[in-house]
Amino acid sequence: MTISQRVEALGQWLASHAGAEGGAVEAYIVPTADPHNDEYIPVRWQCRQWLTGFDGSAGLAVVTTRGTAALWTDSRYWLQAEEQLKDSEFQLMREGAEGVASPEDWVLKHVGCDAKIGAPAELINEAVLQIAYAIDEELMFRPDDAVIVTRADAFDTIWTDRPALPAAPIVPQDARYTGCDVKTKLERLEKELTRSNSCEDDMFVFNDLSDIAWLLNLRGADIAYNPVFLGYLVYDRCLHHFSLFTHDDTMTPEAIAQLREADVTISPYADVVPLLRMPQMRFSNGPFGLTSINYRTFENPVPRWRAQKDEAEMEGFRQAMLNDGVAMVRFLRWLDEQMQAGATVTEMDIDRQLTAFRAEQPGFEQPSFATIAAYGAHGAIVHYEADEKSNATLQPHGLLLLDSGGQYASGTTDITRTIALGPLTDEERHVNTLVMKGHLRLASLHFPVGTKGLQLDLAARIDMWAAGYDFGHGTGHGVGAHLCVHEGPQQIRKDERSATLIGFRSGMTITDEPGIYVTGKFGVRIENTLLCVPDRTTDYGSFLRFEVLTLCPYDLRALDLSLLSPREIEQINTYHRHVRETLLPHLTSEADQRWLAYATSAIEEES
Repeated sequence: MTISQRVEALGQWLASHAGAEGGAVEAYIVPTADPHNDEYIPVRWQCRQWLTGFDGSAGLAVVTTRGTAALWTDSRYWLQAEEQLKDSEFQLMREGAEGVASPEDWVLKHVGCDAKIGAPAELINEAVLQIAYAIDEELMFRPDDAVIVTRADAFDTIWTDRPALPAAPIVPQDARYTGCDVKTKLERLEKELTRSNSCEDDMFVFNDLSDIAWLLNLRGADIAYNPVFLGYLVYDRCLHHFSLFTHDDTMTPEAIAQLREADVTISPYADVVPLLRMPQMRFSNGPFGLTSINYRTFENPVPRWRAQKDEAEMEGFRQAMLNDGVAMVRFLRWLDEQMQAGATVTEMDIDRQLTAFRAEQPGFEQPSFATIAAYGAHGAIVHYEADEKSNATLQPHGLLLLDSGGQYASGTTDITRTIALGPLTDEERHVNTLVMKGHLRLASLHFPVGTKGLQLDLAARIDMWAAGYDFGHGTGHGVGAHLCVHEGPQQIRKDERSATLIGFRSGMTITDEPGIYVTGKFGVRIENTLLCVPDRTTDYGSFLRFEVLTLCPYDLRALDLSLLSPREIEQINTYHRHVRETLLPHLTSEADQRWLAYATSAIEEES
């Protein structure tokens, strides 16, 4: 089906549902969502992508019965969306741009304040509720859901080959890297839920898949790039009992035994739906559409617990970074040789070759996200992903922005390097050096326990701000312990939001990834994963610093060394010495060893 045919099919479906469940459906909202608020949506729930043809990871689509359709996405995807929505029924709404209406204002304008809206029940999230509340601001104070007149899933009808739910095997996490057994984690959780909630009849639903995987020391493969599995974990306070609702038919005997030892009941995934509608249910973060609009939440301690890695998890990270560092060195040497030989190498070749090197490392499972291999102007597209149409051939000049990572049995990696493929312009070298200065400054900070990401962010931007540059994305995100590569609750970024007000504690991981993007020319980003560790205690309190976990040389060819201070040069030299001493014993090829020794040779200050 073409996009036009899909929009037409949705319109016909809406017409067929007119008058049902309280009134005609005048607008159908399709967010980027699934019942678990995952970053990477299983194909079955990629309804917005299927409907619009836009495959960016963020967006919300609205189709009305009056023949209008629109899609909202943020600045990361404006260029991509403009290309993919061309000649379609969807108007591109550049979210956050001056003069662009919000989804709720747009719906009010196009269907009026008495509108009835629809949305698939499993996909109803905060974005859908904002539209509902804009139509009827009193909705949140009433028990009925009159504005959302249908929760029927149109895509069950119009998406004729809609994929089934994923159900990959569920296996135990390697005990060497869990740090704490399941029973101990659940006992701690039970105590916290009892302490912080007064009603004894309450039942607590955990639907964040990272929370569930971490609590139960289980891993799966239901979500692209993330070793988690579909499920709900329900705690019945009256019975003092935990139940896991998942695809139990693909759970390994070892996983079943692990849960039985912790007295966790296992039930089919679909059996949870009636429970979710019970009035005593409290939710960690939704699922909004499967319950009432006036759902109740509870303070969930699990994200902050798993954010602070224990010793076993820290060691798992270090092992994963070692393996990943070996793969990166082998890849970077290969790339240098290809460019020097004048070989034809495309962006997609970069992805395939790097993944192949990672696959040779112990414990490698899959990439931790879709590799960004962006040459030249593509580097200015922050979340660029090469495909058959866009796939550029690398040339022996300019910059390659390479953002990638791996899922290993021991941990998760995330690294970005901006690589000189040959001669650079003065602008490319200048911008790359500004980014490096911010990257180094953030990594070298010493700060009191509890310092917030909003406060730390300035370090990465101060030099580029002085030069008139900035970037729109966050500076750092948490990384899971063999879990999701983008993990909260902590973040480093310049805009105030709840994630940037989380105080840093020892054991937290965070990326350090400033960037600058020059539209139509190139992009630069440099990223390491950091671990928050104790620094010292003085009369002024306890202080933290960062341990750099990532092991991979920077490309010194892309820097204007004259712009670096003696302290910055020493910082690079110290890091390179650590990378060289750590990785050399694990490189079996003399050619790889020679390449690493050269790439990490000391910078002389007079240079």
